[in-house]
Amino acid sequence: MQMGQETIYLLLAVAMFSTIMLAAFLVATLREKRREEPPIIVLPEAQGFSFAAGSAALTPGFEDRLRRLVIPSVRDIGRRYSASVIEVIGHTDAVPRRSGALRSNLDTVLVPLLLGRDTASPIAVDNAGLGMARAVAVARFMRREGLRDFTLVPLSAGPFLKPDDTGVGDGDDAADNARRRIEVRLRRREER
Repeated sequence: MQMGQETIYLLLAVAMFSTIMLAAFLVATLREKRREEPPIIVLPEAQGFSFAAGSAALTPGFEDRLRRLVIPSVRDIGRRYSASVIEVIGHTDAVPRRSGALRSNLDTVLVPLLLGRDTASPIAVDNAGLGMARAVAVARFMRREGLRDFTLVPLSAGPFLKPDDTGVGDGDDAADNARRRIEVRLRRREER
């Protein structure tokens, strides 16, 4: 009888050890999965995600592509990666803007525009501002089309990053439609 109890205790100990090892493996796997980065969605001007020169207004074709192609993909990526923050980044080329006597109104119109409380047209007098105004236009559309459960963060990279994520150098100030694009990056909320 005593031999039977020892066997039971040994089996219980092995089962507990196996359970602990399996739990540790699952926790490590989940941590590794959380470290994976969601893919970046690139909306290049050359593929129809374009704005009129100097404008941040979305064309009907741009809106249609966002609605049919991008927004469903964003929802899917958000779910698969537990991402709750969408960064919409406006990129431009480095051709200087000719703003003349125009004055920027971005400081006063961008936040109300993003939140849907205003319809004023943003006036950007430089490429960094134009990238931001375009990012706000895309983020506003995404919010209006139902991505309210995400935190939408419009950003501007202006002319600083090429499509391959390398920085610009001397002589990179020519018109280049490959550099004019919107990027949509999803990420998880920072843990504190």
